[in-house]
Amino acid sequence: MYKAEHSPTRTQVFWIECKNIPLFIATHLLRHHVGSVPFQLTCRDDRKGGNPSLIQKLEEIKSKLNNIVNEVQEGRSDYADFVISEIQDELTYLQGNSDRYTPVNLGLFINAQSLIDMAKLRLCKQAHAETIEVFQAIKNEVAKADSELAAMMVRKCVYRNGLCGESRCCGFNNTPVFKKELSEYLKNFTSLQIGAKSNN
Repeated sequence: MYKAEHSPTRTQVFWIECKNIPLFIATHLLRHHVGSVPFQLTCRDDRKGGNPSLIQKLEEIKSKLNNIVNEVQEGRSDYADFVISEIQDELTYLQGNSDRYTPVNLGLFINAQSLIDMAKLRLCKQAHAETIEVFQAIKNEVAKADSELAAMMVRKCVYRNGLCGESRCCGFNNTPVFKKELSEYLKNFTSLQIGAKSNN
């Protein structure tokens, strides 16, 4: 059923929980809306389950550094003043760019077909390295409950027997690791299915 990807594949449903994953990875996973219903814990600070704000913490650090700068300006070393100003600039940058790492909890009510489709993109070498890591962990857990399904959860280039669906191929399909993954994937199919034997 999983190899054919016929409609009964959509009847096999799973509940997957990801705890304390970065917000940007949760966003990648919930993009797959066909056959998957996401439940993400709110990040609002006025609701139960809201996450502590990284921005607020950085503001507190900046305030302390401002106090140090004032002391330095009253007669301390110019070098220390320069270093502290540099640190303030770095913290200002982090304030605007680091909240993507806010930890969130994500639940997915998802069917088998959606997991197969999600794997094509989230195991791809062009996905973010941390997203690949999280999705590989999902695949490992699926394997414990349904090894036949996990065997069908492969990168798109493996699924397409070497063809890349991206506008620029990363070259993974020319590596020994790709050949090994493709060989393992093909073991799930009969020689008739892979065209090694004729039906006639």
